[in-house]
Amino acid sequence: MPVSTLFTLFGLGALCWILFNLAVYALPFAIGLTSGMYLYETGQGVFLSIIAGLFIGGFIAALGEFAFDHIRSVPLKLGIGLIYAVPAGIAGFHAAKGFAEFGSAGSVTITILSLLGAVAAGGTAWARVSGWPETNRFTS
Repeated sequence: MPVSTLFTLFGLGALCWILFNLAVYALPFAIGLTSGMYLYETGQGVFLSIIAGLFIGGFIAALGEFAFDHIRSVPLKLGIGLIYAVPAGIAGFHAAKGFAEFGSAGSVTITILSLLGAVAAGGTAWARVSGWPETNRFTS
């Protein structure tokens, strides 16, 4: 019995980690999934659709980090950060809302927990696209 409880907790923790990472990378995931599905619907085959969707999603994630790194304009950096953080915040809101509704909490508690999930996912997406924290940034 204790072993099954540990496996259950490990499995739930792994699912939460996967769901959080999908929420943080909501924009690259959605673009990669959409492009893979489009390729599949146009008759390109399953293997090519999966490979192309993974490549395009990874490219979008890398493109945001590259653009954030090389653009000097603060308003453009703000725009790039928001492009990645807003979909992550929306996905984090709905993921946290789904988990909060399991516990039969009140509507105010569900809303507060959902907002915390949105802030956590959106903030993490912003931090990842901006490359924060950089190592040895302020040392000489």
